[in-house]
Amino acid sequence: MIRLEKVTKRYYINDRDINVINNIDVFIDEKEIFGIVGETGSGKSTILRLMNGFIAPDEGNIYLMGKKLDHKSRHILVKDTSMIFQGFNLLSNLNVLDNVLLPVKLRKGNRAESRKKARELLSFVGLSDFEKSYIKNLSGGGKQRVAIARTLMTNPKIIFCDEPTSALDEKMSYEILKLLKDINERFGTTIVMVSHDISVIKALCSRVAIIEKGQIADIIKLNTKELTPVSYKEALKNDA
Repeated sequence: MIRLEKVTKRYYINDRDINVINNIDVFIDEKEIFGIVGETGSGKSTILRLMNGFIAPDEGNIYLMGKKLDHKSRHILVKDTSMIFQGFNLLSNLNVLDNVLLPVKLRKGNRAESRKKARELLSFVGLSDFEKSYIKNLSGGGKQRVAIARTLMTNPKIIFCDEPTSALDEKMSYEILKLLKDINERFGTTIVMVSHDISVIKALCSRVAIIEKGQIADIIKLNTKELTPVSYKEALKNDA
């Protein structure tokens, strides 16, 4: 589904080129929930941006759904992917329904069908009663649910998540993780999640890549269990 082959990314910092990502190899299976963890500055978010085509590698190759991701294929391949951001990226001047409709506004299609689908997705994420509400009136968890519903409007085969629960409290984090797990199971969507919080990764992912200084230090298979509320206390208890 996703493959990185000897991928390197450089940035020009302090008058010299520095390898932020260095010679990375990784393969993510179809329908997998894959985690990427690492300290601030380790390169984990850069890897995510390489995978979703936001930036291009300086060396190596990236493949999405069996096809090489490059400047010619990018616009074709990335239409089957979507992104969930830490900061929600919603428009405050639009109501909930119109925010969900944003990805299809510029596409030709049946407007009534799009609105019907948007309402079905709002029901799926638990926001049926909030379609006319404005973003400023929602909690952090509500905003992330709107962002997830918007993400699903294009039927993505891959969803990339950049710290999707970092702005949420413990209870809301659990609710969002449960929703992502439901998406994976119901739609067969491949999910790649970046997080600094190992308890989030342990709660959701089947495998996790540990990033250190721009390289993969290890890829660990996790013992996936029934999703339980995420907390540091529970994470430590399970390791005791």
